[in-house]
Amino acid sequence: MRHAIALRRTTLVSALSIALLSPLAVQAQTATAADAQSSSSQTSSSSGQPDQNKAKQLQTVTVTGSMIPRVEVEGPAPVVTITGTQIKQQGFTTLWEFLDSLPQMGQPPQDPASWGATAVNARPVNLRNLGAGFSLLLINGVRVVDYPQPLGAQSSFQNYANLPSGMIDHVEILASGASSIYGSDAVAGVVNVILKKNYQGDDLQVTGGGATRGGRSYGDINFFGGKSGENWHILYNVEKSNRTALWGSDRPYQDSVSDAGYGAWNPADRMFGYQYDASGAIALSATNGNGQYITPPAGTCGKFSNSQLSQSHSVSTSGTQITGTTDNGSFCSQPNLFQNWVLTPGSRTNNGYLAGEYDFSNGLQLYGSAALYDTVGISQTQLPFFGYGSQFYDQTTGQTINALDRQLTAQEIGTSANTHDREQSWNITAGLRGTMFDGNFNWDFSLNSQKYIVREDFTGMDQAAMNNFFLGQQMGTTAGGLPIYAINWQRFWNPITPQQYSQFAVNGENTAESSLNQAQFRVNGDLFKFPWVDESVGWAAVVEAADNDFLLSPDPREANGATFVDPFYNDNFGGGSRQRFSLGTEFRVPIVNSLTWTISGRLDKYHDASSADIARTWGTGLEWRPFDSLLIRGSYGTNFKAPDMAAIYQGGSVVPQGIYEDNLQCIDAIKAGNTSSTWCNGSIQRPQSQWYEQRTVGGPNLVPETGHSWTYGFVWQVPGVEGLSVSADYWHMGVDNAIEYISQGTVLQDEAGCLTGYQADGSTGLSPYTAHVQGSAYCQMVIADVQRNAAGQITSVQSGPINEASLYVSGVDASLQYRLNTEDYGNFTTSVNYTDNLAYKQRVLASDPLLNTRYNNVASRVTWIGTWQKGDWNASLSGVRDGRMRAPGYGNCNTLPNGIQPSPVTVVSPDGTTVNTGACQIGGANVADTLYYGHVPTWITWSGSIGWQINPETKLSFTVSNIFNRVSSIPYYAGGFEFVTTGQTGSEYDGRELFLTFDYKLN
Repeated sequence: MRHAIALRRTTLVSALSIALLSPLAVQAQTATAADAQSSSSQTSSSSGQPDQNKAKQLQTVTVTGSMIPRVEVEGPAPVVTITGTQIKQQGFTTLWEFLDSLPQMGQPPQDPASWGATAVNARPVNLRNLGAGFSLLLINGVRVVDYPQPLGAQSSFQNYANLPSGMIDHVEILASGASSIYGSDAVAGVVNVILKKNYQGDDLQVTGGGATRGGRSYGDINFFGGKSGENWHILYNVEKSNRTALWGSDRPYQDSVSDAGYGAWNPADRMFGYQYDASGAIALSATNGNGQYITPPAGTCGKFSNSQLSQSHSVSTSGTQITGTTDNGSFCSQPNLFQNWVLTPGSRTNNGYLAGEYDFSNGLQLYGSAALYDTVGISQTQLPFFGYGSQFYDQTTGQTINALDRQLTAQEIGTSANTHDREQSWNITAGLRGTMFDGNFNWDFSLNSQKYIVREDFTGMDQAAMNNFFLGQQMGTTAGGLPIYAINWQRFWNPITPQQYSQFAVNGENTAESSLNQAQFRVNGDLFKFPWVDESVGWAAVVEAADNDFLLSPDPREANGATFVDPFYNDNFGGGSRQRFSLGTEFRVPIVNSLTWTISGRLDKYHDASSADIARTWGTGLEWRPFDSLLIRGSYGTNFKAPDMAAIYQGGSVVPQGIYEDNLQCIDAIKAGNTSSTWCNGSIQRPQSQWYEQRTVGGPNLVPETGHSWTYGFVWQVPGVEGLSVSADYWHMGVDNAIEYISQGTVLQDEAGCLTGYQADGSTGLSPYTAHVQGSAYCQMVIADVQRNAAGQITSVQSGPINEASLYVSGVDASLQYRLNTEDYGNFTTSVNYTDNLAYKQRVLASDPLLNTRYNNVASRVTWIGTWQKGDWNASLSGVRDGRMRAPGYGNCNTLPNGIQPSPVTVVSPDGTTVNTGACQIGGANVADTLYYGHVPTWITWSGSIGWQINPETKLSFTVSNIFNRVSSIPYYAGGFEFVTTGQTGSEYDGRELFLTFDYKLN
């Protein structure tokens, strides 16, 4: 028990609370208490064993989640920590890669390779599955500026990928709400990155490696050091790294459309082979007025790279039987459609960091730091292509042409046509700190300025010049109103040269920037002491002022879509500013020696174009230590997120829409008895004269998103077993009034319902519209969002964010840790960590039912780690297990062997949810078929490292990530682009990666 008493205020709670659920976490807790580690060699050789002699003399530190310095590194809510060295030992090359491995993280909120994705080179985190904007990134306790480009063309977020692990001393993660301490965004928690400081000497680290399956080559050179004088200290860090992109061509199962799960193959696919035209994998095609493909001249397809002659067939069915097939003609297809698509973007980075402190003789300390991050991100999803989807008359052949499609190749372009995001970000801080009132209170005043600039270089197209190149100038119209062209079939059917391509090629540049300037004054100290307790009442306060700005500047030529388009045919613009003033305070009150109460409150005042004004949040927590070896804790707090800047100020992304369902005209047609109206079919390609512009704009009427969170649990060092500890915490958090972007499909459906009181039931019947009350504010909004011409055809649809969604999540974190020191065999540690996401309840609109979709994501994750150290050697072996999750197609009827798929019969339950009855139908007739309840199986990977301290100056480390070279399988009903199920955080296509690190201490 003496040992437990000695540890109570130092390593007991630190060691027990490792809810970190990440390999090597067991070694990390000492970093929290020792905010400054004296050398990298000490960090690298750490085995996680606390220095028992020094433990009793631990100084107070400020731990993430509180403003009051304390001796205990544990508070009422768990904070988890890991060092930068340990991050690198696991093979992580950026902060984001490490954070994404934590079980507290949900599915990444952005797939970088998705067609049309924005911010493809940035990486947000999804703490507790609440979303990208609900966690707060701090560097040395200071809020970080938002990434300039919006996520999914919609919302602001912070980028975790531009921070290389070589500059990190340690990272603290609070996976619980903390708005009463940090203000907006800290709804799901806080990630606080502490950069290196107080280092003596110079150190050079060189790392190289990559994936054994190919791609993802990595090289990193990191030089850091520090110098000290009698009253000054400086630290400097320069790092250069290069990570090559992982392309579809690097993974054979990723570059072909036919890699989709067999359950996704329809009848034509199964009879004739996977139909490339059905998957958008056309390399070269032309269709006549009857919709038939015009057969290319002999040998045409072979002239183009990644092209082969394919034949298109359609299959007619009746019930469960195939009644006939139609030969639609031949065209050139791309068998490896995704070979040029990037699975993981590459990056080249050059980063520098300089920090220093100067102590005046009167107790004042001047400090400052400057960091510059320079990154070039490399990505691509598709090469430029020529497409003309409206009917016209071809004078050259004397026939009507329905559509032309032609994928350009790298050989024709003359370059790989990659997109390069050239990013620069700097962060400058200057401050002064000292004491007052005879040293009873500490104060700290700091100024911080940050700016983030992204210049996105891409290959654009002059649409009008491209049309002229292949079609020539329009030569009038036919009597029926069709435009007349004379196609240059020689150019169309044969490869062109880079010189010809230059006639319509355009290089474009989108620019985005964001800035954050902030001032902060902090004060903390002891107020008084109750006579019956040993500790004083602690108090802290903070006053902040901040100014945010952002600006989206697309290439100005994008305003004219006829002469200039970017690869994704979108146009994101907007900009604005926000000022914030904040006041917060916190008290730490020892009720008795074994019971401590913490309470905090904060007020944030906003000046911007939204309806946000004043946000008030508060939080409280209890820590009870009935025994020296046991901590029982709990916390509660209210949280908020101010409407993000993109949601308020985005000027609009404009995307032309040619395939859509017009719900209003569909309802009118059904009323008139026309049950075959094409307006009821959302898969028909409209003539270009019937296209409309889809606009996504910000919402100035938005108000802050509000939330709450609570945790309770325990940390226990098991008596009688030295080094054995366990912890468990239940957590719950929710968001109300959340911002949800209403899709254009929802706007059209609700516009029709609000105007008519009906919704289309398929294309044959109508049912009452009950989603919203006619005449309500919501109905007035969506009616105004749809613009129509005199003929009633849609000309534009505007959609954007509204405050309606709700999301509630809860779960359990638990950990077990054991430490064993031996004289002959070295020191051993082991840790097993577990997170179970018990609930994920969500609704998009206030009228929607609150559904628990827990199993649509990974419900549980377990990680484990074993470490060993003896003399100059150390090693680790770790593993990650992701629980299973529902596979694509879950709950649908099984596909019949001939490829026909029945539809499940559903009913609406009393709570408004849709429930499968277990029956399947085709055309209203029951079919003897079963529902598919497939799951993506559990995912387990192992990683390891070994290090050798060759001499006091030199160390060599070898790391293997994913030892058994596992890659995910393709689920039966998976289709699309990334056929593996990326919802499993651990599932991947990278495979095994090897890294060798050489560490040399120069002096």
